[in-house]
Amino acid sequence: MRVSLILLKAIPPTAAAVLLAFAASPRLVDAYRLRLLATGDDPGDVPTIRIPNRDLHGDLLEKLFAHKSASQRGQTHVRRTFLYYNRPADEHQECIDTDHPHYAELANATLRTLSVPREEIVAMARRCSHQVLEDLWPVGTTSRVLRLADLTVPIASRLMFELVFRAAPTQEQIALVGRCATDTAKNFKGLRNSGNISAKLELLDLLRAKVTEDGGCPGIFGPDSTLDTNSRAKHLQGMFFSKGVNQLSECVCHTVLAASRHPHVVERIRGGNARYLDHVLTETLRLYPQHATIQHLVVDDVALSPTVTIPRGTQLLVDISRHQRMGHTAPDAFIPERWEQPSRAEGGFVVFGKGQRKCPAERFSRTAAAVIVQELLSSFAVHAPIRHTRALEGGGLCCLVPLGSAATPGIGFKKKLVWTRDRAERVAFSAAQLIYFSLAARAVQRLPHGTDSNNVPHRTCSRRRTERSTRRVE
Repeated sequence: MRVSLILLKAIPPTAAAVLLAFAASPRLVDAYRLRLLATGDDPGDVPTIRIPNRDLHGDLLEKLFAHKSASQRGQTHVRRTFLYYNRPADEHQECIDTDHPHYAELANATLRTLSVPREEIVAMARRCSHQVLEDLWPVGTTSRVLRLADLTVPIASRLMFELVFRAAPTQEQIALVGRCATDTAKNFKGLRNSGNISAKLELLDLLRAKVTEDGGCPGIFGPDSTLDTNSRAKHLQGMFFSKGVNQLSECVCHTVLAASRHPHVVERIRGGNARYLDHVLTETLRLYPQHATIQHLVVDDVALSPTVTIPRGTQLLVDISRHQRMGHTAPDAFIPERWEQPSRAEGGFVVFGKGQRKCPAERFSRTAAAVIVQELLSSFAVHAPIRHTRALEGGGLCCLVPLGSAATPGIGFKKKLVWTRDRAERVAFSAAQLIYFSLAARAVQRLPHGTDSNNVPHRTCSRRRTERSTRRVE
């Protein structure tokens, strides 16, 4: 709290008021970012609809979300922002349109990689969890203040490396993958300068070398693939080592944090109730989807009802959090038991997408996340007196206490430390988001339409460094 007061005295009153408003309301941050996205530099003939709204919600929204004609990305400001944050890994299937000449080949490569028996997924996830905890948790430690992401990112990085290359990574490779995934996540959250992609370029070089060493990874891309080494490496980096690591890591963090506040939930998870744990994951993803907004472009008129037609060329900005709260009793409450009702099997749940854009990794991610969550909650008592937000800006700051510890000296002080750090960091995160979201929006606006997002000039980089980075990406 003292840190917050010092910061507030050092900045003008108006700026202080904005920072406090951001710190107090995570939804305000999402609204600010959505406004930047919706008021970009798109031509006037690209209308934007934010949904759900009065006319388009519930089943009608999900029907549109799954429609083939509403599954493209286009060249809108939102899509170019997405590419900018992901560069240089902007050639995986989530970044390109479904009619792209490489889309089918990349989608098949993803499916081949994920076609692993459930028993093998469970074994890999458990092995990776044990190895990372053994490496990062010193023997004899009775309690420790850390960010859950400091554990879940290395676990997810190791798991994805084993999934893709069928070999255990080195500590240096795990650290590089984790650093790059964290950089991308912070880009989307507005917590870092998106202009610096040096670590991601280093990872791309590593993946190029691995693809070449494995003869083009025919087990993933097939023996007759027409993709060059660069495109294969970019797909692996974007799909598995960026998107895959981030989504798995944050899903585990959110689930552990949410469950830790409900002792009866933790007890049922520790008891090995797999079906209930799946409900816990679903409820967690309903409340804390990784992306606040998903963008689609309508390429043909879509008639949803006799009175509702979405015209061709309309950009859709889907507020996932709002949609998944509609139609539920106590929509903001964490109640895994709500999914035990058969009628709730799919209602209002679109985290993994619909139609052509449905996430191919749903089975893998659910299985792996369940194993990692159970390993963490069966190993530690989690004390997290923090504000739990969808963006998870603080990485899940908490105090972990190994189960079975004879004594936990200083646990009260450490819980207060977590509480204090969380509230002090809110102001710093809010300031970063105000600055970096605006800088990224300007950088994307400087990018000509229809060009590669990697060629954006950045004031934070020297001219020589920018040119060198561009050559490496190409």
